[in-house]
Amino acid sequence: MQQRALCYRPGVRVLLINAFHYPRGGVERAIFDETAALGAAGHEVAHFAIRDPRNLPSPTSPWFAPPADYGEGAPLARQIGQLPRAIWSFPAARALQRLLRAWPADVAHVHAPSRYLTPSVLRVLERARISTVMTLHDFKPWCTNRLMFAHGAPCERCKGGRHIQAFLTACVQDSRAKSAVGALEAYVHDALGVYATIDHWIAPSRFVRDKVAEHGLDPARVTVIPHALARPDPVPTSGPAPVPPGEPFVLYAGRLSIEKGVRLLPAVAMRVMPVPLVVAGTGPLAEWLSEQSASLPNLRLVGQLGRAELEGLVARASVALVPSLSYETFCYAVAEALLAGTPVVASRIGAIPELVADEAGVLVPPGDAHALAEACSHTIAAPDARARARGGRMHVEALTDPARHLHALLEVFERARARHHTPAR
Repeated sequence: MQQRALCYRPGVRVLLINAFHYPRGGVERAIFDETAALGAAGHEVAHFAIRDPRNLPSPTSPWFAPPADYGEGAPLARQIGQLPRAIWSFPAARALQRLLRAWPADVAHVHAPSRYLTPSVLRVLERARISTVMTLHDFKPWCTNRLMFAHGAPCERCKGGRHIQAFLTACVQDSRAKSAVGALEAYVHDALGVYATIDHWIAPSRFVRDKVAEHGLDPARVTVIPHALARPDPVPTSGPAPVPPGEPFVLYAGRLSIEKGVRLLPAVAMRVMPVPLVVAGTGPLAEWLSEQSASLPNLRLVGQLGRAELEGLVARASVALVPSLSYETFCYAVAEALLAGTPVVASRIGAIPELVADEAGVLVPPGDAHALAEACSHTIAAPDARARARGGRMHVEALTDPARHLHALLEVFERARARHHTPAR
């Protein structure tokens, strides 16, 4: 009984592991929200990531791993030079060993170590006998490029450990050389069985749980816990407004990348003209989209916004557009729009249908720009669209309730500790 109570009393030491420790995307947002929730509940929280001048404060930052660069803009020669470390990072493993000597954890919650840290950190946790939980923000343990997406469409060619398919399809940053590195990395990790050291897994949606079960993970070792979200308290946008107050507009807010369906935005803008399509965010397609907007006066790019400013824009939007082409594991864009009472037009893919309930939005086939535009125009014209969106808010509030999320998270930590300390293991 003492073991069962451990995760519920204040003072549990939780180590959060992720490649990055600065605001970068949905993964980091989940980590910082978890840090705040655990701290407010009286637990001790520390972090492990790579060193970066953009990092937020952490009590364990002196023990972070040396920096690396495997981003889309990194030169191939530099990535090839870092090849051994990308497959198995001994520097990250040594750094984590030093951290654990200085800050022994009760449980480690692994988020997305990627090739910046590599699964070398899992082996360190195993040897230190630390219970380990991992959230499936992506499909990295089974997919070489982690998204199950290649050349504009979902892809599961590597299913069953056939990672050579990544090389054949050049699915890692559209580079055959980088895909070869990724395939080698995946084969090495499979051979070492590194992910077998995870005591329990968290899926942000039922879709993710079911998808990884298709790829061989025991569903009994996976708990569905949607990300935590509080209802936003929108503030008026500062600076020049992209659309005059009171006028309708469609909003896309997210990463400007292929898998998010960003190449569809000009076609949607053309079809909804003269209604503005406001685009908030940045990413590899930012320059291309800027070029497209030159001939589309209603396609308005506002760049990366702060969280409060973005919440204000989402609350004002007539429609939140989410044209994803890849398997969304959760989808903050949809959840936040519905929490703000904003109607949603989105692709019927991944976890998105789990969030859109009670006719709170319109779901269309992925990749269909005409259907997206038609749904946006119909939603703007419908007098009850916002009322229906508000009706769907309760569903999202229940799924993403912060107190419910924290309780479920602590239960998973407890389950992981029980499994880790079972002699049969």
